[in-house]
Amino acid sequence: MKENIHNRQSANLFDSLDVPAVLLSDPDSVRYAAGIELPFAGHFPEKPVGCLLTRDWNNLLICPYDWSRAAVDQGWEGRVAAYPDTHADPFGFIADTVGAHLGENGLETQEAGIEEEYLPAALFGSLKNACPKLKLTPVDGELGRLRRIKAESEVELLRTAAEQLEFGLIGAIQHLEGSLEENGYTLPEFCERIRVHVYETGGTAGGLAAAASGDGSAVWYHLPRGKFIPGELVRVEASSRYFGYWACTSRMMSIGETTDLQKRAYAENLLLKQRALELLNPGVKASTIFTAVAEIAASEGINFRGEFGIGGGIGTSETESPSLDPSDGTPLEEGMCISLAVYTEGPRKELVCVKDTYLITADGPHCISSYHNWDGVYAVTGFRSAH
Repeated sequence: MKENIHNRQSANLFDSLDVPAVLLSDPDSVRYAAGIELPFAGHFPEKPVGCLLTRDWNNLLICPYDWSRAAVDQGWEGRVAAYPDTHADPFGFIADTVGAHLGENGLETQEAGIEEEYLPAALFGSLKNACPKLKLTPVDGELGRLRRIKAESEVELLRTAAEQLEFGLIGAIQHLEGSLEENGYTLPEFCERIRVHVYETGGTAGGLAAAASGDGSAVWYHLPRGKFIPGELVRVEASSRYFGYWACTSRMMSIGETTDLQKRAYAENLLLKQRALELLNPGVKASTIFTAVAEIAASEGINFRGEFGIGGGIGTSETESPSLDPSDGTPLEEGMCISLAVYTEGPRKELVCVKDTYLITADGPHCISSYHNWDGVYAVTGFRSAH
């Protein structure tokens, strides 16, 4: 477990940046560079975080009291400065603490890299007051590039997260199979069972868990409600995290035997997905992949839904660069991990998607997320022979 938790990228960071220190405020970047996951920190913008990493490893973490213990438990070896939830000015506290720490280490007049896109304006202003001689240099581009290319240890974290999520989904389906003769589950109960099984297999945080059927599956998100109805096509969307690294999935089920029209819609989706997979190679632009999928959909008369692209990078953020959409010309590189999500329409306008995560290699994309054969719609019939 320690090897997973201590997935530190600081050495790579300073090999690539010509600055003696970096101040991170995005919890996802903190997880990437410092190897610690602050529980649900991204959901609490009123509780800012400051993580100061220095080339000489005189590191500093500033966060609320309730997250400081979690950092130490995960192996954080630097200094910790914690503030209470009731602090009147946490941004000022972070800036003053950073200034004092830099001064103690002779760095107060030098240069520090910052994430300009994520640094709160209030913290930026406080830093200028607390560290008037410190030069703040944006390093968003280089940090983003480093985060796009996954180390082997990061790939293993992503693979583990994906395995946990897949097992969570399969476990929930097993319960659903056994309930069909007894009036079945509600959709919300099924979603909750996905979360429970993810935690049972070692997941450290849950994300989305949504099941949509009937008219509800024709929209991007529909609040789960009602019961599973025989004959309907069901889309399950779920995400979870393992020590800061995400897994995202979308799977299709039919309640009862799959109809010919449902099978056809699923096959159409896999056709477009296969076209994308043929192009998931180093050097191919993200926008090129989207365009190729859109073109084959048009030529085959498939109702392709590409309003939000067809996926993108995944790592310590659920959605990272690059984005597989018409506007992103970023070339794929070996070591990227891509969450591929092609959406098409079913016979009743249901949104169909089979989402998986792929590691980009010189030999082509390697799937790291599928532990069940999803070549066909999962028919929930009350028997478990499909597992």
